[in-house]
Formats: sequence, structure tokens, C-alpha cells
Amino acid sequence: MTNFSVSADCGHSALAKLGTCSRRYFDLEALFRRVERFDARRSRGRTGAVTSSPRRLDAELLEHGRAFEAAWACELTTLIEMKKLKTPESEAAARAARAATAAAAARIEATCAITLDGLKVKARAILWRRNGEPLGTIGPEDRSRDDAQLAKQAPQAA
Repeated sequence: MTNFSVSADCGHSALAKLGTCSRRYFDLEALFRRVERFDARRSRGRTGAVTSSPRRLDAELLEHGRAFEAAWACELTTLIEMKKLKTPESEAAARAARAATAAAAARIEATCAITLDGLKVKARAILWRRNGEPLGTIGPEDRSRDDAQLAKQAPQAA
């Protein structure tokens, strides 16, 4: 136990009353044990990261996500090559890679997400659709504009 006393000349009336009593004894070990129990109980309530097992639909969505990431990486590589070479063949390859990524993104958008992992895949597809712009609402006019731009680019390659 720890001996704790307050002098009567400290100036605060409540503390002065404590000083007029004999000494107060506090068991600091008991206090620390209680604080540790409180911390343990409080930390048990926090779950941390959500881990979810993919269900059947999300397993399909996660597979679409892997294909999408591969298509996006291929698209980035072809865009870099197109910037370097500046040839009609490299531009056609970049358009084809973008169309493949757009098809993968459309499959992801059409699939329902159930778990957090599935929602992450859908978020990546939406980010690609928005070209990395801040998220807002994507209306039908935005999608039709994207599709129209892809349609304009496709006949140029032929």
C-alpha cells in the first residue's frame, strides 16, 4: 500500500479536509489491477479489421476482380508503350486493352457484392471508370459518354 497524505495548508478546502483526517491509504496495486481489467474489457469490444469469408457470389466477384486488375495492369503497360512509340499499332493495342478493362469493369458492376472484399473489388472498378477522379454519382450520361468515346475510337483502329 502507498501512504498518501495532504497537508492542511495547501489552500484548497476539500483537500484541507482530507488533511485533517489522519492519513489516507490507497492500494495502488488494486487500482492498477482494476485499470488493467477495464482496458482488457474495453479492447475485447473492438473487433479490429473485418475478416469475411467470400460466399459463392463474392467468390465470383473476386475472380472478376483478379481479371480486372490484370486487365488494368495490361492497359497501363500498353498506354506507356503508346506514349513511347506513338504508332498506330500501339494506339490500337491501347484501345483494345482499354476495351478489355471496360468489359471486366462491366462484369464487376453487374455482380452483387455481399462481403467487404466484394465491395472493395466494386470500388476499384468504379475508380477505374471515374479515371481516378473523386467519387460522386455516376449517372447514365457518364456511362453513355464513356461508351460513345470507346465507340468513336474503335472505328479509327479499323
